This record gives sequence, structure tokens and C-alpha cells, in this order.
Amino acid sequence: MDRHILSACALLLVIGSSSIAQSPIQNGEEHWPMASGPYGTWATETEESIPLAWSVSTGNNVRWKTTLPEGGQSGIAVWGERLFLTINKPLPLGTSLAEAEGSDIIGYCIDSNTGEILWTVEIPSPKTMPYSGLFSDNTSATPITDGKHVWFINHGGLMICCTVDGNEVWRKSFESRTRHNAKQSEPMLVGGQLLFVMMRSPDDPLRRPMRAEAGIRNTPPEHWPWTFIRAFEASTGKALWIESSGTSIHNTPRLGYVDDEAFLFHARGGGHQPPETPYGFSMTHASGKNAGAELWSHHSNKVVAYTVSHFDEEHAYGFDEGDVIKLDTRSGKVIDAYSVFEKADIRVWNASTKAYELREDAPFSTVIEKFKKEPTNQTPILVGKYFLFLTHEGHCIGRVNTETGKTDFLQVPMQVVRKLEQEDETLWSRHIPSDGRNSRGIKTANDKRSERDGWGHVTVGSPIGVNEYVYFSTMIGMTYVVDSQQEVFNEAALIAINDLGPAGSTWSLSSPSFADGKLFHRGLKHIVCIGPDDSKR
Repeated sequence: MDRHILSACALLLVIGSSSIAQSPIQNGEEHWPMASGPYGTWATETEESIPLAWSVSTGNNVRWKTTLPEGGQSGIAVWGERLFLTINKPLPLGTSLAEAEGSDIIGYCIDSNTGEILWTVEIPSPKTMPYSGLFSDNTSATPITDGKHVWFINHGGLMICCTVDGNEVWRKSFESRTRHNAKQSEPMLVGGQLLFVMMRSPDDPLRRPMRAEAGIRNTPPEHWPWTFIRAFEASTGKALWIESSGTSIHNTPRLGYVDDEAFLFHARGGGHQPPETPYGFSMTHASGKNAGAELWSHHSNKVVAYTVSHFDEEHAYGFDEGDVIKLDTRSGKVIDAYSVFEKADIRVWNASTKAYELREDAPFSTVIEKFKKEPTNQTPILVGKYFLFLTHEGHCIGRVNTETGKTDFLQVPMQVVRKLEQEDETLWSRHIPSDGRNSRGIKTANDKRSERDGWGHVTVGSPIGVNEYVYFSTMIGMTYVVDSQQEVFNEAALIAINDLGPAGSTWSLSSPSFADGKLFHRGLKHIVCIGPDDSKR
């Protein structure tokens, strides 16, 4: 496939106004300091080479691979020669699937050049959770680093700060939500503040009383305390402020900058009747004298909050059931709403002719009759003028032009099976289920849905953008690389389909990270460093 030289204009489109944030380049090195990257946008720009195609199954373009003794779901924070991630505390050999649970996790520091494990730290918590949950476990939060310190969070109720050499600076306990302790609420670092979604403390007079019982599925929403974005002083752990609107535990707040000020775009709503109301979107000040105060809120009964909603200096975008809603970033005024599943150009694979066919101005029902008008959880991303996501059904990558509302869908294979010295096998209508086992052969993924293809009702790792390229990863270890800026969103926009390991033995709910021309990714069994191929600058 042709690869195009990226223009300076296209480079700037990737992160837009976010460039006024702290530069990701320090001493000539690029960094990926938290789950959402150097700017909090899940995207970055670079003049380094970009890894586009690889295979862990065959070793193609894999610089190194380090085996992990237990699985985990965090992303990977990158600063210079150090990587940070978490795993669950290793289970004893012979552990049954029913016993694959625990409360403690382990923070890892790894050499980014060699994969050598430099140090580890145990992060205990009082809350026991099953390992490798389909939506979260205690390792779900990605570490954060500023090059001098690293912050680890155990979703079960403990955050700690260490130096990058592994010396503990402080630790702080918090009360973990008893249900739907979702993967989405990734921590962020902005202006010396550590931000995370959690309940108010039990002694907070503004906290709603906890009347819910653990494990009771039909507990009324009014029995739950609300969850909010909370801020802590990064250097000490001291509590600073709590935003006023409320944030669904399903939602990932998005950091960004408007007129040189940091803001958070966050949402309420989604499945299982989250208690925070009214449902909708909010824009909240993230720093300065107004930190925690609401700039505006938009109310909706339809909002799909278990995604990442995005914004730039002019507009904010989020899923409002079957629509992508477009709001004014400064006022919250509705500018437009694009009904993305009613009329689109859809490129569908024809198994008989072994070629794509174009269905112009067609409803998504031409792909699959029954479908949900929402994305696969956690998959939207904004790159330039395009809002991209994975569909819930039908195995399509969607792209919405936020200026015109034109929507394109490109169907992609469920899985590509690779083996050394054999032809690739491309699977369109079936997949090989993952065994859900860690590197020591212990099966830890105990939800039957963990054997699905990784689209739809699962909390996958958020995609990332590097220049014009977007990386979508799925639970069975596939990573789809697309050229988001290609004028016609057809099969030529699908640059590569990569694997994180052999089909049937690979499972991951993590996002990749990019820094200094290298991509880092992980699953239950290992972490890998992916080197550059014939990529473009």
C-alpha cells in the first residue's frame, strides 16, 4: 500500500490547540507519561519513524519481548528509558479459574531499550476482584510519570507515589466503588495535580449515603454515592478539589486546553442506571482558581457515557445514542448532531468475490440487521477533523467528518492468524477464542464473554493517534492501523492489521503507547517493544 509523506499541516491537525500543554519532548526525547499520552488527548505528533506493521506471533518488527508472571490491564507510561505498568499479584501454580482473584497488584519499572525489569513495588488494597475482568480489575489504572516520580493506583483502594528509582514518597487509601469499578476512569496529571474518578470520602458531609449491597445487580441507582473527578496534590497526596457535576464510573474524562487553560470534558449516563444525574456532558475547569467548577453542562437522556468524549478549542464531540453530537466548546451550545448509522458510505467485504463493495448513502442495517447505535466501549478518538470509532456490531471502523457530518464505515477482518513460514489466514466471519491464560498457563479470564472477538460489550483499551495514524486494539490481540486523514476512507486507509501474539492464546484490554519512534504494548503474558518499519516521518 502507498504511504504518503505527512505534510506539516497534517501534523498540526493531530493535536490541534493541545500543543500549549507541557511539551512531550524533554532533552531530545519524546514521552508518553500517562494513558492519554503527552497532552491528555490520546494523540501526539512526531518527526520520528512510526511503527506501522508488526507481528508478535512471528517476531516481525519486535525489538524485544519480556514475559510477565501475571496478567494486568493497565496501559504503559513511558519516560525516556523507563516504562511503568502494573500486573496482578501472581497466583500460585494450580490456581483454579474460580480462585483467580485477588486484591494486591504490583507496579513494574522496565528498561525501554532492553525490556529488563529494573524494580517492582507491591500495591495492596482491601478489595478483592477477579483477575482479567471483561471490564476492569484492580490493575486497570495506567501509571503516570513526570520523569522524576511515578504514581500507581490500585483500583481496589490505594494510590502511591514513588521516585522513578522505586523509593516510596507517599501512599493514600481511598474507598473503592463496590460495583462497576470500571476500567475507563484513567488517572491524569495536570498542573501538579493527580486527577482520578472516585466517590467522595466517607467523612465528606456532601457524600450521598451508601445503601447499596455488594453484588446485588438490581440495586436502585439512588442507593449509590456519586462518583466525581477528584484532584490530589501530586507531590503529597493531599486532597485539593472535587468537580461539581458528577462523572459516571463508565466514563473517561478527556483533558484538553482552551485559551491556554486546562479543561476536562466528561459525561454521565450509560448502562446499569448510573446514579449521577442529569445525564449528559460537562466541561469543567481543571486548574487555576476555578478548578473543579463547571463551565457548562449539556443534558440528555440518551448519552452514551462509556466512551471517551473528545474536544478541541472550538467543538466538543460525544456519542448521544445513534448520533455524534457537536457542541460549542466554550458555551455547550448544540451546533449539530450527526445521525451516523442512518446514512453512510459503507465498504463491506464480499466473501464470494473476495473484494470490497461500496454501499452509498446506506443505513448500517445493510451490514447487520440488528445492531446497537453506539461504539464498542472506549473506542472513539478525535484526530484532526475526523471522529473515529469501532462499531458495536459488524466489525467496522467508523469515521465521521465533524465539519460535514459525512460518515464512512470500513469493514475489517475479525482476526489475522499468523504462523512462522506460513501464509496469513484472514478470518472475516469467525475468530479463534483466546484461552485467557497467563504466561504460566493459569486461566484467569473467567467471564465467558472473554472468549468473544473483543468488539461490542467489552471495555477495550482506548485507541491512540500518532500523526495521521490511529491504532485500534481489540481483546484478542489485533491492532488495526488506519490512515485517519485519507480523503476516501476505503481499504487503502487500512494500513496494517497487527497481532500481539498467537491466535487463541492472546488477550489484552490495554492501550498501546508511543515514544521516540517505538511502540509499546502488552497483554496477559508479556510486554513488547515494537520497532520502526518503513514508516513515514
